[in-house]
Amino acid sequence: MFSMYHGNRGFMLIFNIFFTVSMYGYIIYSRLNLDMPRKIMVLILANMFLIIQPLLLYLKSLRQAKSDAIKNGLSVELNDRGIVVSSNGESAEFPWGNGFRSKILPGLIIIYVDTIRAYLLPDRYIDKVKPEVIKILKEKTRIIKF
Repeated sequence: MFSMYHGNRGFMLIFNIFFTVSMYGYIIYSRLNLDMPRKIMVLILANMFLIIQPLLLYLKSLRQAKSDAIKNGLSVELNDRGIVVSSNGESAEFPWGNGFRSKILPGLIIIYVDTIRAYLLPDRYIDKVKPEVIKILKEKTRIIKF
């Protein structure tokens, strides 16, 4: 779900809707002038961003969820130096100085460690320590509100 949310937000969502509506308008306007192969091509293009792309992202997230790293779980630790993420005996440390961003949503905290990678902390895993996590994130990261 995060992939679909992240892929369809802000200007990208506005563009996707505009493109889809424009393509459907083109189909309706020129329905008598287009031959069948072009109608099929335009129909595929019309559905590319609002149907096909989210479906591909969903299928990709299903494949990722089946990977060993995700099945075995990730351990996320917030300490004075930064964030330590470990799985299967391997770990990666992200220092606070990297300028993280975070979003605090109902039921979920998202910590962006760079422009394309984020760690999701659902409430079901951090429910007991959520106030402490929020306090640390407010001190050490830039909170994004929307």
